[in-house]
Amino acid sequence: MEKYMAGDKRMTAKEAVARFVKDGDSLVFANCLTQMPLALVHELVRAGRKNLTLFQQGGIEEVDLLVETGTVDRLVVAYNFRIGGKRVYPPLDRALKEGRLKIEEVTNFTMLAMMKAGAMGYPFIPVLSGIRCTDVVKRKGFLGDDLFGEVADPFGGPPVLVVKGYNPDFAFMHVQRADIHGNGQLWGAMINSKWAALAAKKIILTTEKIVDDDVVKSSPHLTIAPAHKVCAVIECPWGAHPSEMAGCYDYDLIFRALCFASVGTPEGFKAWMDEWIYGVTDREEYLRHYIEKFGKEALEALKAKPFPSVPADYGYTFTREWDGAGYSEKFGMTMKEFVAMLGEKGVLREG
Repeated sequence: MEKYMAGDKRMTAKEAVARFVKDGDSLVFANCLTQMPLALVHELVRAGRKNLTLFQQGGIEEVDLLVETGTVDRLVVAYNFRIGGKRVYPPLDRALKEGRLKIEEVTNFTMLAMMKAGAMGYPFIPVLSGIRCTDVVKRKGFLGDDLFGEVADPFGGPPVLVVKGYNPDFAFMHVQRADIHGNGQLWGAMINSKWAALAAKKIILTTEKIVDDDVVKSSPHLTIAPAHKVCAVIECPWGAHPSEMAGCYDYDLIFRALCFASVGTPEGFKAWMDEWIYGVTDREEYLRHYIEKFGKEALEALKAKPFPSVPADYGYTFTREWDGAGYSEKFGMTMKEFVAMLGEKGVLREG
């Protein structure tokens, strides 16, 4: 996999999609149900990319948007939100009925295992054998034999059901903060974020804000997207709207309901797309249009109330055993003298 060296990776979402996404690529979302990178989804649709394969743990509106526009024509999914009952045919239903989409249904555990194996460099990984009796295993989708297999148990047990590891071409991910190099920090309900991000060959990252390197270094446990995987960093406040973002804003129930009510018919879908995706050039214009339509107070009401966690102390003495001249106060000798002493005692080994 290509490694993206340290450096300033800031660019716009439009530039990132144009540079790093090709027709026919495979995509995984490194967010699931919450904190979704919807600004990137909208940009991907505007860019007119086609025939992508999507791996998604649990989808809401993003799957419908990508499927109906033909951006995605193959879907590997564990769960997708549906509303409206039998009287409503949302975009995913319409695409399946009309034969515009190939689908592979898996379990949440299986999807996570596929990404975990890919992230760890394994060709496959064991999964729970209880799903053998389900259609998830019995029926084959477009992945065919490139999904499940069996291996012998080296410890003498019954054959082990395994799932193939995957490395999607790229991941879309939204985080609370990142530095200019691409070290992205995420907290809240992460679900699949770690393994999806690490499995992808490259990550296109949007962030609520870009921070100094020292901020990232002071809280290393929050870094979930490593810089060497990230090819683009886009500062994008409200980049997950109408999804929620822990510490930033809540989900927008009214707007999301408007979206689902609109996309339930082809005519409504076209009207919604013309207004909220094709009718705006980027996330800034999207937010301006939102304020014009619903008022600034509606947006402000979604902002999160502060609820900070207790900081973790990563302090040490930060002193070195050997100073710049190679002398140790503790041992009372130089490094050269120390090595000579070990040699005299016969404890050094060559090799």
